[in-house]
Amino acid sequence: MNSTILRGKGIVVTRPRAQAGEMLTLLEAQGARAILFPAVEIEAPENWQSLDDALHRLVTYDWVIFSSRNAVAFALSRLQSRNLSWPVGPRIAAVGRETAKALDEFGLQVDLVPRRFSSEGLLESPELLDVRGQRIALFAGDQGRELLEKTLDERGAVTDEVLCYRRRLPGANPTPLLHAWARGELDAVTVTSPEIFNNFYQMVGGLGQRWLKNTPIIAISPLTAAAVTTVGLPAPWIAPEASAAGMLTALTVWAQGPEPVA
Repeated sequence: MNSTILRGKGIVVTRPRAQAGEMLTLLEAQGARAILFPAVEIEAPENWQSLDDALHRLVTYDWVIFSSRNAVAFALSRLQSRNLSWPVGPRIAAVGRETAKALDEFGLQVDLVPRRFSSEGLLESPELLDVRGQRIALFAGDQGRELLEKTLDERGAVTDEVLCYRRRLPGANPTPLLHAWARGELDAVTVTSPEIFNNFYQMVGGLGQRWLKNTPIIAISPLTAAAVTTVGLPAPWIAPEASAAGMLTALTVWAQGPEPVA
């Protein structure tokens, strides 16, 4: 990978502060100017009942699916705070590499990581094609997609969606970001979920929305890219895989000059 092509470029990172570290480190290693502007805040659920109930009956599940690093952090921190331990029995699936890494940091072995880091990738995995009669826990946040639960239920599984955390629109003041934008210091914006893009679009207001028409956007997945084009913006560059490394690859492709594929 060209280690100088991003040098000096201002790249906006919109991930939550706690999850932005890897992306910031990768950008800084390339000499880019990483600009952190979190477009979502992650908080504990208002009520722990759903998670506590699931943690106490973990042994009854055939599969436990973690939909994100946040789901891992909140679920397993809660497990530890309740003086519980992970039982022998349930197999563990992670939606992607970063989620699997978070599970490994808690000492859990992951049985399934899809080749495509997405809900669709999980559903394509042979291990989850025939789940009739199996009990599956889906550890996720609020306002998430219903695809996994709906499809697994259609395949005959008994699926429990377990609320681990909630998302909130930040109250950050966008004025410093807009001033930097006006000075020509923002070269590209990275977005890692449809919700993060929609929040960012709302937070920057009418002026930022107009500037986004001429500011390259790098999306982590086709689903996130669809959120960008839905509001009438040009097609973004799409990461080849849903990870920080994939985002860096897409940024490098953008910096080399070709237009994204619509």
